[in-house]
Amino acid sequence: MIERRRGRRVSLQVPLQLRRSGPQGPESPQEHFTKNVSLAGVYFETEHPGSLKENDLVFASVTVPETQRRQFPFTRVAGRTRVVRVSELPASSEGRKRIGVALEFGEHTTALTATPSRG
Repeated sequence: MIERRRGRRVSLQVPLQLRRSGPQGPESPQEHFTKNVSLAGVYFETEHPGSLKENDLVFASVTVPETQRRQFPFTRVAGRTRVVRVSELPASSEGRKRIGVALEFGEHTTALTATPSRG
């Protein structure tokens, strides 16, 4: 298997909000939890992928709680993402269908640090 990731990922389960723009404007955000995060992208698993498919553009916001900030250098990463992979996973122990989704951040991603820099 060829590694195609642009950034080193950290296994981190933190809140993820996805928001799409529809014909009537922004839709309500979907809430998920990440499996891993980098400044280049995010991976999450869900039972409710909505209508996400490869190459869709969505706004994603990842928030790292204070208790987990030592594992990742930023408190929040947000920006437009592209869906690069949607794959079916083995069913959960309860028999529920699971989907894995990989998102790639675009060039206008904002990453906020835990402490403000001093100039």
